[in-house]
Amino acid sequence: MKLALRATHIFLSEALVSGCLYITKQPMPVDIVSVLGTWFGVQLPDIDTGETPINRKLGFIGKMIGKMFKHRTWTHSIWAVIIMFGLAMFLPVPASFNAAPMNYLRLLYIMIAVGYLLHLFEDMFSVQGICWFYPFQKFQRSRMGHLYKRRKHWNPLLYRTGGYEELFIRYVSFVIMIYFFLKIFIENYLK
Repeated sequence: MKLALRATHIFLSEALVSGCLYITKQPMPVDIVSVLGTWFGVQLPDIDTGETPINRKLGFIGKMIGKMFKHRTWTHSIWAVIIMFGLAMFLPVPASFNAAPMNYLRLLYIMIAVGYLLHLFEDMFSVQGICWFYPFQKFQRSRMGHLYKRRKHWNPLLYRTGGYEELFIRYVSFVIMIYFFLKIFIENYLK
């Protein structure tokens, strides 16, 4: 995954999550855990390519995952999303975390899964698309919720990785993300 696309995924996902956090007026600890979980989760689907920082930081394990899975196959399927949400719901939480008013560790797990899902929705809008039901859907890609074979014509609802559409999405998402972060900060600390 190119670093540019990584930034687009992060900015767009964080803009969506921070907007939801602002609208729902969550306490600051929930905001922080949600943003961190989303930031980590949105990078996970691209663990199958050696170009990502998360893959490089995992060292040997990252290399194994990169060799085992072709990009945008298993890690970009509904099965990976089901596993992520299953882990989020059933991973054990130490008893000391359960005493808190809200289980922040469980929230972190859930937001990692949400970030993962947001990444896949964002990739669905790319020209390459994703195979939601891989390996049963090897030759068709899902773009905008429709299944069809690759086409060469331009579609205004799809973006090309590294193209002008992606740059536009990245910069608009960045501005929206900063806007909501500032609104949350101002309302929590400066009032």
